[in-house]
This record gives sequence, C-alpha cells and structure tokens, in this order.
Amino acid sequence: MDKKLDLSSIDILKDRIFLLGSKEPRQGKCVLYVMSRDQRVSDNHALLCAQKHALAKGLPLAVVFCLYPSVKHRSREQYQYMIDGLKQVEQALDIVSIAFMMLIGRPKDKLRAAFEHLQPDAVYFDFSPLRGPRRVQDELAGLFPQTAMYIVDTHNTVPLWIASDKKEIGAYTMRPKLHRLFGRYLVEPEVPLQHPHKWTGQLQRISQLETLIEEVLEGLPKNQTNLSFVSGEDAAKAHLENFIATKLPTYAADRNNPEKDAQSDLSPYFHFGQISALRVALRLQQVAKEAGGDLHLLHSSKMPKPDDTTNGLLHGIDALLEEMIVRKELADNFCYYETHYDSVEAAPQWAKASLKKHETDVREVVYSTADFERAQTHDAAWNAAQRQLIGTGKMHGYMRMYWAKKVLEWSKSPEEAFKTLVYLNDHYSIDGSDPNGYAGIAWSVAGVHDRPWAERSVYGVIRCMVYDGLKRKFDITAYENQWKK
Repeated sequence: MDKKLDLSSIDILKDRIFLLGSKEPRQGKCVLYVMSRDQRVSDNHALLCAQKHALAKGLPLAVVFCLYPSVKHRSREQYQYMIDGLKQVEQALDIVSIAFMMLIGRPKDKLRAAFEHLQPDAVYFDFSPLRGPRRVQDELAGLFPQTAMYIVDTHNTVPLWIASDKKEIGAYTMRPKLHRLFGRYLVEPEVPLQHPHKWTGQLQRISQLETLIEEVLEGLPKNQTNLSFVSGEDAAKAHLENFIATKLPTYAADRNNPEKDAQSDLSPYFHFGQISALRVALRLQQVAKEAGGDLHLLHSSKMPKPDDTTNGLLHGIDALLEEMIVRKELADNFCYYETHYDSVEAAPQWAKASLKKHETDVREVVYSTADFERAQTHDAAWNAAQRQLIGTGKMHGYMRMYWAKKVLEWSKSPEEAFKTLVYLNDHYSIDGSDPNGYAGIAWSVAGVHDRPWAERSVYGVIRCMVYDGLKRKFDITAYENQWKK
C-alpha cells in the first residue's frame, strides 16, 4: 500500500483510497467492489468509489462477498448473524440497481476465478488491518497486474494511513493526531445513485445458495450464545437511536459499572460494518447542537461538569467519541503496523523483559483453557464475566480488562494466556476476530499502549487488577449474582 490514488473527480474520497494494482491498467468490462469488513450500503466510501468509477466508464457494477467456509475460532452463531445482515445488503443494493453476488470458498481461489471470468476494469476492496484480508488483496494484485485495484478505508473516521504512518505508542500519542484531523473528515457521505448500467451476467444470490450456506453453517462449531442483537444496517441505526434516547446522558458516569446496563453495545455493528463510526459521529454532532453545544472532542479540558442533563449528554458524547474514535482507531493502527498483533511478541521491549524475568514465578493457581472456558475458577467475578460472554456473546467492557488480566495471572506462561484469550474472545464474542479484541488482549497481557507499573509476582511491571479493586468501584456481588448460572 504505497501509492495513493490522486483523482480530482473523487474529491474528498481520495484520501481514503490506495492503489494496489497497475498504473496503466487495461480496459475492462465491469467494476467490482469486494465487500468484506464493511457490510452496509449507506456511508460506504468503498461502494461510492466503485460506483463513481463505473459511472465514469459507463460500466455495470457488482458487489461481491466471499464467504469463507470457516475462520479460525469463529462460530455458527457469528456466521448466522453476518449472513442475516448480508441479506439486507443484497436487498438495499437491489433498490439502486447494483448487482450483488456471493461466492463460497477460499477467497483467493474464488475471487481469482471471478476476476478471470468477469474481466473487471477495476476492483475496490474495503480496508482491514488484519493479515488475512491484506494477504489476499496483495496476492490478487500480483495475479492481475493489469487490473486496477484499490483499497478504501471506510471503516475509520480518519483514514488509517492519514492518521499515522507508524505504530503509535498509546492513546496519548494517537489522540492529538486525531484531534487535528477529525474535523476534516466529519463530512456527510454521498449516497449511492440508481445505477444506469445494468448487470447482464449471471449472479449467485444468497437465496440461490441457501443449501450451500447451510452446509457451511453445519460445519461450524456452535458456541451456544443467546445473542440479543438484531443484525443489519437498519437494526444498527435503530440501536443507535435507542442508545441516544435512553443511555447517552448517563453514559460517561455509568459505562464502567457492570451493575448498570449503560454501555453503547455498538461494537457488533461496528465489527460487521453495519454502521460506520462516521455516521455515529455525525449523529452525535447533531445531538450536541440540538442541546446547545457541539462536539467536545476527545476529553477536552474545557468540558463542563456532568451536573445536569445537558452537561451529562455532552460528557456522554465525549466518552463515546473516545471509545469509538481514539481507542478503536488506535486498535486498527496497532494491528496494521504490528505483525504479531495476536501474540505476546507484540509486547514493547520493557514488557518483554519483565515477562521474561518473571516467567518462572510460582503461580497461585494454573487453569487450563477448558477450565477457563467452563468458568471453573476460584474467582466468582471472573466466572461471572465468562458466563456473561458465553450467555450473550458480549462481556461488560470493564470486566473484560479484569477477565484478561487474570488469565495472565493463572496461566503457565504469557504465551499460553494470550492464546487462551484469543480463542475465548474470537469464539464466543459476537465481535471476535476484531482489532479491538487483539489490542485489548495485548494491553492486558503484554503492556501494549500502556506503561510500566509497580513490580509484582507473575505480572512483573505489567499493570495488574485485583478483586478488591472491583469491590471498591461497584457492587461486584450483584454482578456475580446476575451471572451465577
């Protein structure tokens, strides 16, 4: 990803686009957008770029989604949620006369065959910092050097390569960069147009692939979670509006208290790209203005105290922007610039040295992955957090930190702890296999985006969390009782 496309016709979209393929591509017969991470039609810059290209060339346009037969640790419930959302994507594309096709199989093989058959003039991919999608994109660009291929970052509010050209040390180095750039990209996106150039080739619609999709689902392990989230772009927007109406004024004060149902719960919709962070930010801007304020970006020192509804609302907006912009985009930065984002090798040097020094420390107790998975530890709070994850596909954000820290404390090694946490998170969490998850585990186990703390057994100078700390913050017994079974 080293050559930025500079097309004035794309205007404000150009910062979001990077060229993968040839500088002098041959003429093709269509334009394809390979949808992956951003499974929506509105506020989708990758779709907008692909349509602008197709309209400029007078070509038909199709959105292609490649369904992997399986992904490491992913469950049937997670796949079903995704497919339910994709059915709505297909319907929304029908309204604007843009074709949708689903492929089932290894992406490199299926997309290669599709490109050979369809002979696209250009291919657009949405952006992911994870190694799997990036590897597929690079391989396809190598196989089709005469096809223009572009990556479009429509997931981050500020395009990743614009926000930073290196792995950031932490939120305190990332935040000022986003401060400077955020306003530039807080722009209402265009909407897809009715596409005038009809797709005349064959399409594999989801309804035509139900038998094959069911075979894929049958081959996936179940995690038995009882998901309360409704999938899809419409559900994501409705969820946002409900959060604004019922939780936003108290979000800043209550979000770290697991006794209260105060979190935004937007992460499943962000993970599957069913709503964009940009859309949420634009909506928050509107809410702030209606309350007589504006976006108080990212923990401004000038924020008023949350002593009434309006100030509580502004504090809630600020707190959500911190999570949704700084923390989420920091996670993308980490996974993009750190090759070993899903292992303890991602640790900064001070953390590696400390973990090495304490690797032979005697553990109070050591649990197996199966013990953790079944919530069979001596710690009632930890067990409650694991049961919440298993039962709902989500865990309270504050308890996730405690949950991960304790796996480090109760595992034979940091390497085993990291491996266990990746499995539990990716298999049970509805937003598993996400940069946020990997960054959170790396923070908990490997000191990523953190600093050295007082030295302790097992942890070394990695920050620890203790049960008494939970008791001081909230009624942890109430949380334990809520998730006792």
